[in-house]
Amino acid sequence: MIRAGLFLPMCILFTSLLLNAQKTEKKPLSVSDFAAWQVLNNPIVSNDGKWTAFELNPQKGNGNLLVKTIDSKKVDTLSRGFDARFSPESDFIAYKIKQPEDSIRSAKKKKLKKEQMPKDSLGILVFKRHRIYCFPNLKQFTLPKENARWVAFLTDMKKPGKMTGKDNGKKLDETKAKNGNDKPDEQKSQLILFHAASGDTISFQNVTEYYYAPLGQSITFIRQTKDSVEHTEIVVFDTGKRKADVIFKLAGTAKKITSDQQGGRFGFLFSSDTIKEKVFSLYYGSLTTGEPKAAVIADAPGMPLGWSPSEFTDLSFSESGLHLFFGTNQKPQPEPKDTLLDEEKPQLDIWTWKDKELQPEQKVNLEKEKKRTYKAVYLIDKMNHIQLGDPVVREVRTIQKGNGRVALGIDSSPYKLESSWTGKPNADYYLVDIETGIKRIIVQNKALVSLSPGGNYVVWYDPADSTYYSCSTDGSSKEVLDLSSQIPVLFCDERWDMPEDPTPYGIAGWSENDKSVFLYDRYDIWKVDLEGVKVPVNATRNYGRKNFLKFRYQKLDPEEEFIDTGKPVVVHAFDERNKSEGYFSADLRNYSDPRLLLMEDFNFGNLAKAKNAEALIWMRESASESPDLWTGNLTFEHRRRLSDSNLQQKSFIWPVVRLVHWDTFSGKSLEGLLYFPETIDLDKKYPMIVYFYERNADNLHAYTPPAPTRSTVNRTYYTSNDYIVFIPDITYKEGYPGQDAFDAVISGTQVMSSLFPFIDRKRIGIQGHSWGGYQTAWLITQTDMFAAAMAGAPVANMTSAYGGIRWESGLNRMFQYERTQSRIGGTLWDKPLQYIENSPLFYVPKIKTPLLIMHNDNDGAVPWYQGIELFSAMRRLNKPVWMLTYNNEAHNLKAESWANRMDLTIRMKQFFDYYLKDEAMPVWMQYGIPAIKKGKELGY
Repeated sequence: MIRAGLFLPMCILFTSLLLNAQKTEKKPLSVSDFAAWQVLNNPIVSNDGKWTAFELNPQKGNGNLLVKTIDSKKVDTLSRGFDARFSPESDFIAYKIKQPEDSIRSAKKKKLKKEQMPKDSLGILVFKRHRIYCFPNLKQFTLPKENARWVAFLTDMKKPGKMTGKDNGKKLDETKAKNGNDKPDEQKSQLILFHAASGDTISFQNVTEYYYAPLGQSITFIRQTKDSVEHTEIVVFDTGKRKADVIFKLAGTAKKITSDQQGGRFGFLFSSDTIKEKVFSLYYGSLTTGEPKAAVIADAPGMPLGWSPSEFTDLSFSESGLHLFFGTNQKPQPEPKDTLLDEEKPQLDIWTWKDKELQPEQKVNLEKEKKRTYKAVYLIDKMNHIQLGDPVVREVRTIQKGNGRVALGIDSSPYKLESSWTGKPNADYYLVDIETGIKRIIVQNKALVSLSPGGNYVVWYDPADSTYYSCSTDGSSKEVLDLSSQIPVLFCDERWDMPEDPTPYGIAGWSENDKSVFLYDRYDIWKVDLEGVKVPVNATRNYGRKNFLKFRYQKLDPEEEFIDTGKPVVVHAFDERNKSEGYFSADLRNYSDPRLLLMEDFNFGNLAKAKNAEALIWMRESASESPDLWTGNLTFEHRRRLSDSNLQQKSFIWPVVRLVHWDTFSGKSLEGLLYFPETIDLDKKYPMIVYFYERNADNLHAYTPPAPTRSTVNRTYYTSNDYIVFIPDITYKEGYPGQDAFDAVISGTQVMSSLFPFIDRKRIGIQGHSWGGYQTAWLITQTDMFAAAMAGAPVANMTSAYGGIRWESGLNRMFQYERTQSRIGGTLWDKPLQYIENSPLFYVPKIKTPLLIMHNDNDGAVPWYQGIELFSAMRRLNKPVWMLTYNNEAHNLKAESWANRMDLTIRMKQFFDYYLKDEAMPVWMQYGIPAIKKGKELGY
């Protein structure tokens, strides 16, 4: 089991670390250190490549938005800034400003309603003048893709506030739209336009919605006032002329305003109804045709009887401006007058065996179904509408930014019932003609189907034979082409170990004009001719497979539809042997060996390119280096670090991690991660905690910030406090997941404790959550190796859990056991022994390990009663067991539940400290907390 040659190199490493650690005095982490630990979020780069911005937020408290030049010569720290966007011309940055946390806390203590809570503000930093402008009570703001002369934003007028800033510029008189009356009415919100070059502002009262044309020429908005009836105006503001014109005015309600790219064509929904259940019509107009007119009304020809345009879907123009997409559904009907009291009406759910969705799933999706719409399109040139979707083909996906002549229609209803136990999202796929609405079925009972960007081919993956197929969409031939079966590699997951068919590695992209599709295998990228004429080519020349490098294409242009093979592209590389990462340059046209750009013992991500410059930004992290932002050119030269997060880390004892290998009892070769404190004393004995969940070895270089847990041990916090943490990979065969966990975890734990004398064999704990929680519970029924165990949300009894519900989604749990993670591979009645043999509950009498359970009463993944079953059985047999149930918490504690997360962190560590370090037993473990003292005593 112990690999030859492993022990001596590891000892040399540990000795070296010990000598280095003695040079400085560091302190262990405590829970009071968590709040200040920073997280770098949402890095962006300006189009000209000269500026970058990112959020640097503590885990609790007020954060900052940092805006700096790429050369780091200029830096602005903007307090509580977030959600930043550079102008297309890179001359300013707009961002939201959170209210101070103390203000929010004070408002919560006063139990203010949501609409009364403090609102965000808008900040705008203009680079040339180096002036910041602030506007309170923000609802939303928008910048166009190009030509951002103005920042457009809505503010809440129910709260008083005024613009503040070092250079407020000139506030123009409230603009009066041509032929319009701008008298404020109720002032629910106002639209403010800020001119960045001059600092001028223009405001419009009673604006409910607005739309900024992507190319920046106009801002179209809806103004609504009310006296005895509601009055609507549609106003177009010309951003160049600073002129607003009313193009539509009528009594009634308008919604979903939109325009084309240039802002010369407009669409919106309008209803003159005065009742709550309004029937809307689609209105269309342009600057050249005059006042918008009703283009599609209820019961229009071609629309199903009793249908109308729906208010529950946004309108959108195609990039060409010739297609206006909208949604339809049955006309809303007034609710019948209810004369009965609630107590006079039966309250029940009726389940039937023919339901395609179980009642819980129907309930989860109820609001979505109430607002379901079916895609339709108004053809501008032909002045008629086409119904694309319907109650059968409920989903329609367009291509070419709405310009495509065809779309992909999806009907999952024939397979919805069986998906309850297969878990497969299979569907029938149709080719939908945009100009006629005619649908032609092309693929049946498949899950992974794509329409090429040009609309010329449909490509799908068939798990039955692990092969990609394609067919032409022109209708001239129904021939189906086999794209990949003759290629001597697998295009599905080679390491797959679930009963379900392996998933494919996926599509990297398409070549121009739909000539080829680029497919991933485990390591490389293949170029496959969609006409089936040319022989498939390994575009990365098998370089990935030969060197165990996993190549994945990096899309540096967010609007890209085709991969430009006329120039080298950037691919991300992951080395499966040492887990290093980096980037290569790949020539997908001439097929030369990929060229190394950057490869280091770090994790890399969030790669982004400046739109108009050869500048890149990316994130880099390692187990010992906090994630920070870096920059360089397109070949990753002249690299510079742009951020320095968590400088306080150098004061604390930090973990060192090593990739370890061993052979299991069954002879499998596995990997794992071993964490130990950088100040380790090789003459001491340390307790060890074993944590696991599927495979984790690939995360060797991942950074784990010290943080209050949501469910699992924080390896950084525990290691800093003189624990060893071991994380073994687990691989499975069908039918015996418990035994497979034993084979991997127990063998790995034995090898680690044999290799490293500083691991105290008598003080080893085990911890897992969810799938790991189940395996923790099962393992302690099979071995006495562990001195303490903590299981989060464990399945204790597969027989009772099998037919249960995942309440968050409403799905039945059968598919999980038969096809996916639980890996039984059959039904309860086909394989009853496997369900019993893999269930901890049936072996509870064998448990000798003290157990702490966390199972929350709003768990939407694993039924709460599973934790109760295990707790009750151990309690019945007088075995030491505790269960923590956090009220109204889900499967994992919510990210925002700081108090609960801190509480779980404290209790879990107290539990392990008692059993693994001989520390005092806390009150809650010794006596519990009676319900009468709940919320009054914590018992720490």
